[in-house]
Amino acid sequence: MRRIVPNIHSNDLEASKLFYMDFLGMELVMDIGWVITFASKENPTAQINIFKNDKPIVDASFISIEVSNVDQLYKQAQENKFSIVYELRNESWGVRRFFVKDPNGATINLLSHL
Repeated sequence: MRRIVPNIHSNDLEASKLFYMDFLGMELVMDIGWVITFASKENPTAQINIFKNDKPIVDASFISIEVSNVDQLYKQAQENKFSIVYELRNESWGVRRFFVKDPNGATINLLSHL
């Protein structure tokens, strides 16, 4: 694993920007309208995603885990008959990902950067 990023769903992305940038001093590293990502200035792998509530993704993910072997994990998830709630695909913002349910019902976004 390369990093683990928590996902928060928000009704007010602008308030989130003020909180994470102005209050916590984080840097806005991605803003594609419906999801924004903040990173620590001292440790850029320490990140948090904020998702806009009005455009839900297939099944809201709780955490994102960046891995080096997303295709292999997808195959293993299929072989183990884990519940895949978002099929493996390349996204326009440069990641290859899928969503899988963990045994507790939490949706996990497993991804690799393209």
